[in-house]
This record gives sequence, structure tokens and C-alpha cells, in this order.
Amino acid sequence: MNILTIRPRCAIELKVVAFLTAFALMTPAEAMSTLSLGPRSVQTLIAEQLFNRAGRWYLIDDGGICYTYLELPHARLETDRLVLNAHLSSRIGQRMGNNCIGADFASNVTLSGRLHGTEHKLILDDLRIDQVDDEATRNALNLALQLAPQAMSRTASIDVLEFVRKQVLATGGSPVHLDQLRIVNITTRTDAIVIQFDLSLSAP
Repeated sequence: MNILTIRPRCAIELKVVAFLTAFALMTPAEAMSTLSLGPRSVQTLIAEQLFNRAGRWYLIDDGGICYTYLELPHARLETDRLVLNAHLSSRIGQRMGNNCIGADFASNVTLSGRLHGTEHKLILDDLRIDQVDDEATRNALNLALQLAPQAMSRTASIDVLEFVRKQVLATGGSPVHLDQLRIVNITTRTDAIVIQFDLSLSAP
């Protein structure tokens, strides 16, 4: 069906500061480079940027009346796809005033998507729910999406520039300022998301 971690420092944080400091000494202050995000960093990005509403990622949100959201995410990588295991909670029905006339469903699910880059963001598209453990929930989602296929978002974005800037600040700050980051290419492997990018830096 086509539808659609403050944390302990990880190795990627130190690498980010190292390459930013090195690039600050370069002239001109713009260069092509590569950033590899391992599973722990991917998990951090997913949790902080997608599950950013009290630990939830809303796939359908009718003003909090009728909804479908994911929580308790666990991300892993496959060749060309990001896979997410999570718990889905949903109230599917028809909105009438301040009520959703329908039924509540819950199940563990597996969601996946394909990553590509635009400017400084990772775009997760081709979103699909690959597995729904509870049969009643699966049937309800199928029916809901047949009736209103546009209700569920099929893309999501992750801001890499914001992530890199936060890692620099978390390590105590750097005199180097990251002005711009532009993603050129992305490769999703089983051990890392490899991002090739251009960046612009400045220093006092």
C-alpha cells in the first residue's frame, strides 16, 4: 500500500567540528565535501525533526480531532531507503464539530521512504507503510486512504544545516560560522547516509 535523541554526544558531532575548523583555513571558504551520517545520527535526526510534537509524527492531523500519528521510532537503513519501525495510533472517522465520529486503532508498523536532497534539506519521499501488525488497523487505514488519498502526507523534510549548526554549538562553540550548505548528492547505504555538499563558511 503506497502511503505513507539534550542527547549524549556521538562521533559525528566531533567530525562536524573538525571539518568545519579545517575548512575555515581554506581559501576560498567554499568547498565540496562529504558527510556520513551513521545509524545513531540518523536516529537523532528522525527523533528531533520528524517526531517533534511531544515525540509524535502526525501523518494525518485534522486539528487533533481525527488523526494518525507515529511514536517510539526506531530507524534503520537499507540500500536506497530509510526504514522506520514505530507504533501507530489513529482515530479514523468523520469530523463532526469538535468530535471525530469513528474508531480508535493502534498497531506496530514499518514505514519506509527514499531520500534525496534539495538545498540544505533531506527530502523523504515515496513514503509507504510496508507492514501493519494489526489486521483491523491495516484494513481501516486502507479504507481511509481509498476514500481520501490526499489526507496523508507522502513526503517529509530534514534540515541538515540546522543539525550541523546544533552539533557545533553542542561542542562548546566555534569561531567558524556556517553560512550555507547545499546538498549535491545523497547515497543511502545500509551503514550510513552519505551526503556530498558544498558549503560556505566565515570566521571573525
